[in-house]
Amino acid sequence: MNNYGNLFPLQVNQSIPYNMEIFLIICSSVILLSVIIYAIYRLKGHRDPVLLYTMGAGIFAFFNAGNLQVLLHVTQPSNVTYSVFRNYGMPVPLGPGIGYAAIFPLVSYIIYRYIKNGVTKKGLITIWAVTCLADLLIGIPAVAAGFYVYHAPQMLTLFGFPLYNIWINGTSIILGSVMMYFFVPVLTDWKLPAISFLPFFGFAAGWGIMDIPVVLALNSAGMPPWGQWVLLLVSLTFSVLILASLISMVATDSKSKWELPWEELNR
Repeated sequence: MNNYGNLFPLQVNQSIPYNMEIFLIICSSVILLSVIIYAIYRLKGHRDPVLLYTMGAGIFAFFNAGNLQVLLHVTQPSNVTYSVFRNYGMPVPLGPGIGYAAIFPLVSYIIYRYIKNGVTKKGLITIWAVTCLADLLIGIPAVAAGFYVYHAPQMLTLFGFPLYNIWINGTSIILGSVMMYFFVPVLTDWKLPAISFLPFFGFAAGWGIMDIPVVLALNSAGMPPWGQWVLLLVSLTFSVLILASLISMVATDSKSKWELPWEELNR
């Protein structure tokens, strides 16, 4: 971690037991294998290649998250044995990388299927709430186990886990799934690999909008506490506005539901 802190002074002595690192790699590998098996089942049994191609988005998202971490004052263990790459001198563990490659595409695909099959306003809000809760249930144990440490200043944390993650992640994943709903029907034949970019682009775009106020709150010199909370509420407001827009675009009971020329291909 010699170079970590060139942007922000977050040099810490943070380590994790080797057995815990191996445990995470094994668990995430089992999940990844299960997702691969399910993707093959969807391809062979239902002629549905979408999940298989969506899995590429998990790899893109993982490398993108590595760059975001320094802006959110996140550090990971310095004694990692198996890392994918080094982010500002900090080793990025293999376990979370495998987890990203498995969980992010699966969740994006499941939400895409719900939207494709027809989802109401209430249904999409429920999906968003469940996605946010799942992110919370994953994030808190990860912080407690020492996989991640969020350093001050942070706002609205629960057991060391900043809650801005749940609405940014939840809304961004749904944004990516909505992009899948609109564009998967026209990505056929040689264009199928482009499906990998849809959930990633949606996820990156959501973070690029909703995390700007958070980044400003954490990194603006002389920012007073009340200013941080105002910016945090701005981020939450962006999340609500994006979610409301997506609901109006795809919910079956929305009066402003988008109808595209290739809409029938989704059925």
